[in-house]
Amino acid sequence: MKEAISGTWVYITVLIFMVILIAYVSITINYSHAFEASESIIKAIEQYEGYNSTSRKAIADYIHNNTHTVKHVCNDGITGFQDTYGGIDNDKRQANGSNEKFDYCIARTVNVGADKVARCYYHTMVFFSFSLPVLGDLYAFQIPGETSGLRLVSDDTWGACQ
Repeated sequence: MKEAISGTWVYITVLIFMVILIAYVSITINYSHAFEASESIIKAIEQYEGYNSTSRKAIADYIHNNTHTVKHVCNDGITGFQDTYGGIDNDKRQANGSNEKFDYCIARTVNVGADKVARCYYHTMVFFSFSLPVLGDLYAFQIPGETSGLRLVSDDTWGACQ
């Protein structure tokens, strides 16, 4: 009887180790996909010089081609910004006070440097979730990002940097 009980402890220990390992691999893979999506959003905004219809189309194409399906409420994402927008497909919607779930969230700040030139900085938030097949989504994580300072902005959401 003693050997049967000790064998059970070995099985339980192996099972716990496997669950921890699977959770770690799942979080790592989801994080890398979300980080890549965040970098692609930043790249599109910088490439097309602002959050305009062309950059939104590039972002929507990336999200659809890479099957990034995690959506979350923007109110929990970018805090401290008055104008936060959420992106769904090729559309942007005001996210302040909204409980709607978005593919990504974006906000903009304008800073004037020592050279007296206004630069726009776009703050992004992409989400990924920890989910298990039987239990579903357990927790949503956030990946923040920020563009470099853009001077000549063609932005149909906020307008020019001033």
